[in-house]
Amino acid sequence: MIPDGRKGPQAEPAGERFSKQERLIKTKDFRKVYKDGRSYRAGFIILRSLPNAASTNRLGFSISAKSIKRAFRRNRIKRLFREAYRKNKNIIKTGFDIVIVVRRDVKENFSYVEARRILLDLSKQAGILL
Repeated sequence: MIPDGRKGPQAEPAGERFSKQERLIKTKDFRKVYKDGRSYRAGFIILRSLPNAASTNRLGFSISAKSIKRAFRRNRIKRLFREAYRKNKNIIKTGFDIVIVVRRDVKENFSYVEARRILLDLSKQAGILL
């Protein structure tokens, strides 16, 4: 039990969860977004988006081990962007497949605030921000 009385996954409101239905996992889905989607760039980070038939967004990541050697760095970047999406998905239009591509390593002290700013900037460029 968490000290303030909340329990595990129940601690976060239902609207802020990142469910399995919101994950873009299949290769064919990634290929479709790459082939037919629009691309928006902020430095070394690219957001690709494509409308889908679902009532929710699906989020995926493409971070090359060739560009970012250490797995813990790749995973941290994904965690930060996933959290930024999770906390702000209520201001992003629904019905899109979104792929975040990181082309090269970020600086050592890359933070949630920077990930959030980049995600919201790119979402605004893509026209998927409410």
